[in-house]
Amino acid sequence: MRHRHGAFSGAFRRCNACLSARGGSGKRDEMDVRWRELLRFDGGWWRRFAELGCVYGPEWWKRGSPPVIAAIVFGIARAQRAAVRRNQRQVRGRRGWLAERWGAYRVFAEFARSMTESMEQWGPRPKPLAVEVPDRDVVVGALAEGRGLVMPTGHFGSWEVAARCLTDLGRPVNLVMAREPNPTVQAFVHALRTRHGIHVFYSDRSVFAALPILQALRRHEIVGMQLDPWGPAPGTEAIDFCGRPALLQRGPFVLARLARAPLVPVFALRTGIRRYELRVAGRFDPTTPAEAQAAFVATVRAYERVIRERPSQWLMFEDVWRDATGPAPADYEMVPQASGLRRR
Repeated sequence: MRHRHGAFSGAFRRCNACLSARGGSGKRDEMDVRWRELLRFDGGWWRRFAELGCVYGPEWWKRGSPPVIAAIVFGIARAQRAAVRRNQRQVRGRRGWLAERWGAYRVFAEFARSMTESMEQWGPRPKPLAVEVPDRDVVVGALAEGRGLVMPTGHFGSWEVAARCLTDLGRPVNLVMAREPNPTVQAFVHALRTRHGIHVFYSDRSVFAALPILQALRRHEIVGMQLDPWGPAPGTEAIDFCGRPALLQRGPFVLARLARAPLVPVFALRTGIRRYELRVAGRFDPTTPAEAQAAFVATVRAYERVIRERPSQWLMFEDVWRDATGPAPADYEMVPQASGLRRR
């Protein structure tokens, strides 16, 4: 038996040497990375498994499993847990050891609840929703002018459910997003979000990434974009945010100015199981760089208010406060480029 084991080991080593000589080792390494990404907590395999429970699971599972799953992910996702704690500390201030960790866990729990309900809504068997829009007339009136509509929002509450609700307004809906950090989930998430006719633009797609977005606005369509940091830094601007400079997305305001489209920021608050409030933060019609800057500042202040009101619904799992210089002057220009926009 020992002889056979030694012979097998020798053959295995010779096979490895042969594969290495032919480049097989590199392919094997790529496969190992692929499998690790697939099985990671944010990977494609788990996301597909989650969809089955969110769409076809019994009601008790949909209501009871998100806090438990959140606790498991909270325990294993060290980098994300630390980033959430730092973000929450900036918003809430320093608190005790237990309070900080409980606050961070609540963000994971809100994310799990939001993912459950968003997957249910994107799926083939969506449940009825209770959605309150106190200032619905602002959105409807802006859209009725036939100039398209830019809707800045954030990684807050159930923004994906809000995007799904936009299809009820009777105009095509486009989302501008960064690609998923885990590549094994990209195709699945894209298919999920486009299942009901929503189109997705990726901010890092090409040097002409901003052009189809402008064309969508000129076709009088809705374009939703997030304020939180995504994509390369040239698409962001430094601004005071919850007490410290942060790099937030300036693109929605520049696009509204270039397309002469109205801009209506909307933030989706979860108020209960399948219950939401879409908080409209005003309307802006920027036609100059200064007006775009004013709309940017006003929208960031509105975003601050909803985050401080419901900090556990701010679903940011990356550090928001990075190295940033002071706010940019109000009279600068932006033009399309690879990241979406750049200064002129």
